[in-house]
Amino acid sequence: MSGERLTREQWLSTALEVVASQGGVKLRIRDLVGRLGVSTGSFYWHFRGRDDFVASLVDYWEKAFTSRVVEEMGDVEGDARQRLLKLMELLLEKGFARYDVPIRAWAAQEPAVARMVRRADQQRLRFVGSLFAEMGFTGVELEMRTTTFVVFHSMEFQTGGSMKTRRRLLRARHAFFTRP
Repeated sequence: MSGERLTREQWLSTALEVVASQGGVKLRIRDLVGRLGVSTGSFYWHFRGRDDFVASLVDYWEKAFTSRVVEEMGDVEGDARQRLLKLMELLLEKGFARYDVPIRAWAAQEPAVARMVRRADQQRLRFVGSLFAEMGFTGVELEMRTTTFVVFHSMEFQTGGSMKTRRRLLRARHAFFTRP
């Protein structure tokens, strides 16, 4: 990328790749600058410093991989069971959870990241919980289904397997989650 002016989004998307490739270890600006082949001046053109960058990166992750999903689901019609199936398909097909594990590993090392991940988790739990509540689940059953669904789908991308197998299992998981 050397020689061209990077956008803020290019910095952030590349940083997600770096975090993922490092398994969630603490992100160092020099690693990112090296990967992009630019100077630290380019970094400071877009960010006030590391804290601003970290907040921007986790905010970018939250918007791209949580808020965007909730927004896309707002256009989906059907009952709650159908919308839950569509959510599962969307998460699988577009790989929305691909950065969840490394971001969470990073959050375990950095309190500021952990706070922002909790914010994204709360949004996910509210949305998924609303679907299960619409299906008639209440109390502990609602809480357990919601939490299990969100945790599983944050980790599912790491399970591997062919896309064909993952699609087949998706239907079985949907039946599991929606069965009274």
